[in-house]
Amino acid sequence: MRTLIIIPAYNEELTIGSVVTLAKKYGDVLVVDDGSIDRTSDIAKKAGAITLRHEANKGKGQALKTGFRYALENNYDAVVCLDADGQHDPDEIPLLLKPILNGEADMVIGSRYLNGAHKNIPLYRRLGLWVLNKTTALASGAKITDSQSGFRALNRKALENLELSADGYHVESEMIHKLSEKGLRIVEVPINVRYDVPNRHKKHPVTHGVSVLMKIVSMIGYKRPLLLFGVLSLICFIIAGILGYLGLKPYYNGGRVYLTQAIGAGIFTIIGIQLFIAGLTLNVLSRMRREG
Repeated sequence: MRTLIIIPAYNEELTIGSVVTLAKKYGDVLVVDDGSIDRTSDIAKKAGAITLRHEANKGKGQALKTGFRYALENNYDAVVCLDADGQHDPDEIPLLLKPILNGEADMVIGSRYLNGAHKNIPLYRRLGLWVLNKTTALASGAKITDSQSGFRALNRKALENLELSADGYHVESEMIHKLSEKGLRIVEVPINVRYDVPNRHKKHPVTHGVSVLMKIVSMIGYKRPLLLFGVLSLICFIIAGILGYLGLKPYYNGGRVYLTQAIGAGIFTIIGIQLFIAGLTLNVLSRMRREG
């Protein structure tokens, strides 16, 4: 089986050489340099990798799409996606390829949650990952323990069925969404992860997490609009109930109605009704599109 190991990289000159050296034992290595301003490309070439370069930083999603396109054009049977920062152990690549070789899966995700490696993650990041895992499950219907893991393998069938639109880090969730939508098999295997790498955080974890969450929520709205708009409608009705209680409670105690709270209750009730109707309408249109 011809295997291509795809490493999207952005300013990873400190680690890319060792990652490529360890990974090339298991297949051809392609480094997609996503607009780095350091020596990432040069070091990757010297370490033995094929390199493709984006002149400007386009995001991890675009880097992976470039790698997948190269794999299809050059007739690879499988690809392995590997982060460039050294968090993943390239010697675990065979673990991800095994279910594909055995015909048991179309995509294999390396999970930090199957062997307890996630316990080394700071608590606030674990909470964020839990939220992203749950929202990805809502969007895709697939129960994945580590939806944001960048260490994954795909066979050619999965590559041919991927129609990705994501530019950034939410590409991990979109891959799960797209493949599960088409009925392809996704499994997880346990992996280890290092957190003592030199260039770990390129983005603020909170803003990064919120950005990914918003993209996943938009996928839920696309695939399951009634669920998304129903939840938003319910939140509006709850807020309306609280405001209505606060506005009318003084009146029942012999006082007067708090007009501001009462008006607010009315506004949120109207918004809740409109959201629910929008969810019903979009749900019908979504079903018509799928059935048509």
